Amino acid sequence: MLNVEVGEGSLDAYKAVLADGLYDEVRSLAKDLKGARVAHVNATAHGGGVAEILRSIIPLYRDIGIDATWLVIEGNERFFSHTKQLHNALQGAAHRFEIADWDHYMKWNEGKAKADLWDYDVVFIHDPQPAGIRQFVAPTGAKWVWRCHIDTSEPNREAWGKIRDMVNGYDAAIFSTADFVGPGLTVPLIELIAPAIDPLTPKNMPMPENEARAVVASYGIDPDRPFISQVSRFDPWKDPLGVVACFGMLKEKHPTLQLAMLGNFADDDPEGHVMFRELEEAVSGVPDVNIITDLTDLVNPFQALSQVILQKSTREGFGLTVTEALWKGTPVVAGNVGGIRLQIVDGAGGFLVSSVEECAAKVDYLLLNEDERIALGKAGRERVRAKFLLPRLLRDELALMRTLLNSTGKGPAAGQDDSIGAEAVV
Repeated sequence: MLNVEVGEGSLDAYKAVLADGLYDEVRSLAKDLKGARVAHVNATAHGGGVAEILRSIIPLYRDIGIDATWLVIEGNERFFSHTKQLHNALQGAAHRFEIADWDHYMKWNEGKAKADLWDYDVVFIHDPQPAGIRQFVAPTGAKWVWRCHIDTSEPNREAWGKIRDMVNGYDAAIFSTADFVGPGLTVPLIELIAPAIDPLTPKNMPMPENEARAVVASYGIDPDRPFISQVSRFDPWKDPLGVVACFGMLKEKHPTLQLAMLGNFADDDPEGHVMFRELEEAVSGVPDVNIITDLTDLVNPFQALSQVILQKSTREGFGLTVTEALWKGTPVVAGNVGGIRLQIVDGAGGFLVSSVEECAAKVDYLLLNEDERIALGKAGRERVRAKFLLPRLLRDELALMRTLLNSTGKGPAAGQDDSIGAEAVV
């Protein structure tokens, strides 16, 4: 496996933006777990929210005295083709899997299990790609946690049956919301922990308005005219074609409106280029639509200057691009699905929608009501501050580690008080 190198980080740097008490909670938990060895394992070092989270949170683990490592299993074209279909099936897509594909998946996981995973106190396995590794590693007292970032509430039965049998051999499983927990899971401990964004990355730090306007203009958007944006991978679940249809409806009433569609390509998503080509065909000849790829940190000015951000997902594990936009005070109109429901609630942050027509109506309303647009954005930012910044995610993972290590009386956390634990975000 690839050991991903990351930079340095400091928990102290976050003190000014954190909700009351959170900094002290993290420091208290860190004291209990000092010297613990933890590995986070996923399928790609580039593209997607999991990689972004790990790149930021691993340095914080190290800063507070925990020996943390980020490992990537990597994969070949056949492996990622199978796991992309597996990902889709776990979210409910119909698919019939070949026995040979499952065999290849298991052999690939077995080959990656030869790494030194037995040297850790806690191992976090992210999503289905590396889920099979656990059964090929000899028991050593390490605690294994499967971290599911997707919605498995109504999965394809075959796909879920395979993954469920693997995960039931773990010590714990994490889901973003209770709705995502698939049927028949008997893993000893299930925790609800929402993802989070890093407010100190260039993607989320404030940018001077003149610089933001210059960036937007350099990619073909006129900053003097209103524009809306969607930031997401090129994935059918993100409904980019629905976004184009929504924009078409809005254009009739708002002729100067522009649309920016920003996306990237994850290493473990071979379908991304297919969706990208479909999107290009859909916008061919449509005025004022800009498709922009691989900006990473430069999505910041688009999220900050857009009148409205769209996230018209039909399934969504959490939707970190929603969190990013809300942190910048920009209201969001998003699909009424998955983890987005945790973020946009009680009038804070924007509106949840279930159709193209409803999406267009809500965006139209926000374009015509500036005061409400600003108020929703401010409320959304404060909700993110309270619940969805990186140190909160760190706290919840530390609390789970302490619970697991205390359950056997082994490891660095043995004998410590267990009064603070990971909790669901509500």
